[in-house]
Amino acid sequence: MQYAKEIFGLTIPRIASITVLSLLASLFEGFGMAMLLPVFEYVEKGQNLSHLKNSSELWQGLFSIYAWFGIDINLLNLVSISILIMLIRVVVIYVRQIYTGWLGHEILHVTRSNLLKTYMGMDYGSSMVAHTGRQLNILITEAQRAVGSFSALFALVSNIAVLLGFLVVLFFLSTPLTILAGVILGLAATLVTYSLRRTRGFSVDATNANDQFSRLTIECLTAFRLIKLTGTSVREGERVQLATKSVRDIHNWLVRVAARVDLIIEPVVLILGGAILYFAVGLFGMSLSEVGVFVLILLRILPLAKEIMRSRQTYLSCSGSLNIVIDSYKQACSALERLGGPTHLKALKQSIEFKDVTFSYPGTRIPAIQNIDLTIPAGKLTALVGHSGAGKTTLADIISRLWIPQTGKVLYDGIDGCELQVTSIRHCIAYVSQDAIIQDNSVAANLRFVKDEATEEELWDALSKAGAEDFVRSFDGGLETQLGERGTKLSGGQKQRLSLARAFLQRASIMILDEPTSALDSETEADILATLDNLRAKESITIIVIAHRLSTIRNADHIVVLKDGRVVEQGSHCDLIVSEEWYARSFGVQTVKS
Repeated sequence: MQYAKEIFGLTIPRIASITVLSLLASLFEGFGMAMLLPVFEYVEKGQNLSHLKNSSELWQGLFSIYAWFGIDINLLNLVSISILIMLIRVVVIYVRQIYTGWLGHEILHVTRSNLLKTYMGMDYGSSMVAHTGRQLNILITEAQRAVGSFSALFALVSNIAVLLGFLVVLFFLSTPLTILAGVILGLAATLVTYSLRRTRGFSVDATNANDQFSRLTIECLTAFRLIKLTGTSVREGERVQLATKSVRDIHNWLVRVAARVDLIIEPVVLILGGAILYFAVGLFGMSLSEVGVFVLILLRILPLAKEIMRSRQTYLSCSGSLNIVIDSYKQACSALERLGGPTHLKALKQSIEFKDVTFSYPGTRIPAIQNIDLTIPAGKLTALVGHSGAGKTTLADIISRLWIPQTGKVLYDGIDGCELQVTSIRHCIAYVSQDAIIQDNSVAANLRFVKDEATEEELWDALSKAGAEDFVRSFDGGLETQLGERGTKLSGGQKQRLSLARAFLQRASIMILDEPTSALDSETEADILATLDNLRAKESITIIVIAHRLSTIRNADHIVVLKDGRVVEQGSHCDLIVSEEWYARSFGVQTVKS
């Protein structure tokens, strides 16, 4: 019940509502069918009330009830009341169907919302190793199949409730004949159960096949350029074809199993019908009206029994999806990000300090950074440089609390990062990555992603600072121009400038730039660097730049050189250029090449 409520939003009142509606439907349907017996007997006995009054307990009860309400017993009233009861049953079933349908869609909505919310709450390390294709498959396909298992379970409970109501009436009519019908139906149910014995296993296989297909599809779509350039379209297409063939074969088997229910039940209907007529008249001496009502109810029970068996098969075929949704939710919950302490960081005013910080990525032995002691002053431009793999990006990600160091502390204005709310730290940081992230939306929507209340004037100001105003104005749609998936309508440099504009719009007290000018021409690069200098001077923004092109950071206030995860040099450009260490040598090499 814990996960039924947490993931699927299934509460006891909702389950109780389904149960109550099902019981009411069974009550009115069974009672309505039972009321046909006095109608048939009334006609069969020639409408002789004096003869019927003491013929059975049923008629004695009817005379008492009709007399209490002041209603005459005649054919019209008997038929009208029987029809009225059945109409009430129709209304109850209608309400149940509407509620069940709404509940199914509500459960799917809640399930997907809760799963995605939990995925988004995972810590960065766990989300990095999670398979996007698998998560997408769970959100789209498996969640729907899991809800299908609940729908089948609701149908199973509802139909069993109606079946029990009918059985009460049948026992009232003839206990031996009801037992006989139960034995025959029980044998049919045993045969169906035997046919469905492997359904649960194939349900797991179907889930795995869907998972594999989703993974391959995501890989092909995201690596489309690589596939084209390497001429491997046919090979990758065949891989996807094999995956979807597996999905097809498993689901075909499940369809065949579902069809076996009809194959088994239909002969049982014929056998049961013949047996009932023979034993009812020849052995148990039932009247024609009793046989008619019994057969009528039995004919109503048979498709009901078929639906019960079909619902059971559907539940089993979707059980694998139910299990994987629950397992995925549990795994995501176990990897939820720690939200930090109660203190809020509103803006950086003094410094960011690393005190003996060491961090290793999960599953690796060699630290990405180790024994880092470093102070990044507020309101200054600090550059992180070094060869690839030196630990620059790791250091920046630790500042953003994407990674938590195994040892040491990171202090923000003297406060341990563990005591600060993670979201408050990130709200203080504007981040620009080397690979600009552009959404399939308009220019304005991409900018407002970090500040949804930004005015149009603020948007143009941010675009101007990033050197993006001219090309955005050249678009027919201006700020409302749709940029396509991953910004396909933009060049690499335009993406980078738009990403910079988004960071400028955020107006955060800390700005982290990972190779911000790598995709820009020299003139635009100079403009961006000038903008950064102005921001640093006028607004006291703390700017942290990760750079490979050393010419871009020669005006930095503080330059930190990293090597194999350690700080090996730090100081201003003037300090480091005369040191004859890595920075001086690399700067000289890059200057000669340029």
